[in-house]
Amino acid sequence: MKRFLAAAMSLCLCCAVLTSCGDSDSSSAAESASTSAAQTESKADDGTTDTPDTPVDDSVSGQLLEQYPVNDGAFDPTQGATDNMLARSVLNEGDTTRLAAKLQYALDNPKEITKICFLGDSITAGSSAESTSKQFVSQFGTWWEDNVSYYVNVMNAGIGATDSYIGVHRASRDVLAENPDIIFIEFINDLDNDFYGACMDSLVRMCLAQENNPAVIILEPTCEDGTSPQNTHLKVAQAYNIPMISYHDAIMPEIEAGNFEWSTLQADVVHPNSAGHILMGQLLTNFVSNVKDNISTIGTDAAAFDPSTESLYDYKYEGAVIADRDSDLVETVDEGTFSTVTSFQQFMNGWGTTEGGTLKLKVKAKNIGIIYFMNTDGTYGTVDVKVDGESTAAINSDFTGGWGNYAKADEVYTSDEVAEHEVEITVMDDSKPNFQVLDLVLS
Repeated sequence: MKRFLAAAMSLCLCCAVLTSCGDSDSSSAAESASTSAAQTESKADDGTTDTPDTPVDDSVSGQLLEQYPVNDGAFDPTQGATDNMLARSVLNEGDTTRLAAKLQYALDNPKEITKICFLGDSITAGSSAESTSKQFVSQFGTWWEDNVSYYVNVMNAGIGATDSYIGVHRASRDVLAENPDIIFIEFINDLDNDFYGACMDSLVRMCLAQENNPAVIILEPTCEDGTSPQNTHLKVAQAYNIPMISYHDAIMPEIEAGNFEWSTLQADVVHPNSAGHILMGQLLTNFVSNVKDNISTIGTDAAAFDPSTESLYDYKYEGAVIADRDSDLVETVDEGTFSTVTSFQQFMNGWGTTEGGTLKLKVKAKNIGIIYFMNTDGTYGTVDVKVDGESTAAINSDFTGGWGNYAKADEVYTSDEVAEHEVEITVMDDSKPNFQVLDLVLS
C-alpha cells in the first residue's frame, strides 16, 4: 500500500480542467499579484493571454536544443519523454551537493522521514490531472518511496492563481516552518520582469538560508504560446547555482517541430493534463535519479548558505511574512465596518466589509502589500489605499464575468527601511460595498 505521511497533501488538490483552489474552483494563471503587473490578466483561467509577447531567451535553451535535438518524426509523449527531452529539461544543473546529501541520508537512514515540499500555483496543486495519483507531485512522491525511502512526507503547498509575490510571503508559514529537506518551486503565473525577479530571488535566498541546508529546485512550465517567466527565473537559478528543470524546453521544441500536439499533454493553455503531469514528474525523477546514481562523484559536503552572497535585487523581500489580525506587525486602529473575519483558501483572519467604509491599520514594515478577494458576483468594488496619508493604490476587486473567485495581491508601498506606517483602506463606490482584505504581506 502506497502512502504519503503528509497531511499537507490536502492543500488545494483539485483536478478539473480550468480549476484549482478558488472559491469557485478558480485556476492557476490568474491576474498578476503585483501593482507592477496589474495590467496582466489570466494566462490560463479564461483562455486568453493579455501578457506581452516575451519569448524565452534561447541563449541556454538554444545550446541545449543544438546538443539534444528534437525527435526525427512524430511520436507519442504519453509513453514517456525521449532521452533528448530529458536532457534539454535540465536548463541549469547547479550545485547538486545539497540534493546528494539529502538522498544519501535517506538511503542510509531508511526509517527517517524525508520532508519534501512543493510550493507553487494550481499546476503544483494538481489542476487538470484526473486523479491525485497522476499529479506530478504525487508521481515524484511515489518514485521516492520506490527508489529511495518509503518514509517520505510530501507536502503540497500549491494554491491556485498565486504567484511568487504571494509565494515569497507565505513561504515562512507554509514551507519553511516544516523544515523541509527538499523544496520545489513552480510559478507559471510570474511575468518575465524584474518585479518577479525580486520575488523569486528573495524566495530562493530564504529557502537556501535555512539551517538544515535544504535542496532547492525550480520547475518551469509553459503557456501554449511559449511564454513563461523562464528568463527571469533562470537568472536567479544561475545566481544561486541551484537546479532548474524546464518542462518548457522539454516539450515546446517537439511541438514546434510537429512531433505531437499541445493538446496531447495539456488540458488548456497552461495546465498539464494527466499525461502532462506524469511527464513533468518524469523530468523531476530523472534529474534526482541521476544525482542519486552519482552521489559518490558529486559528494555530500553541502555548504551552508553564505549570507554575503550578493542578491540580484538587494534582497528586497527579506523577512517576508503574511500578516493577519493577530500579527505583531499589524495593529487594527479602527476596523469600522470591516468587522467580518475573512477566510478564503489558506488566507484567513483578515478584515471584510459588506457596508463600505474605512479600515485603519498601523503596520511595521519596509514593503506593504494586500491580499484581497477577487469576486465575480458584481457586488465587490474598488478601494483607495492610503499610506501615511497619501494615496498609493486603487484596488479593484470586481471580477464580474471572470472564471471564478480567487485571492490576488498588490504591492501598495515600498521603501528602503522598516518603519511604522498608517494604512487606510476606503471603499470608493457605495453601489459595490463589499471588500475583503484577506491578509497583508509584509517585509
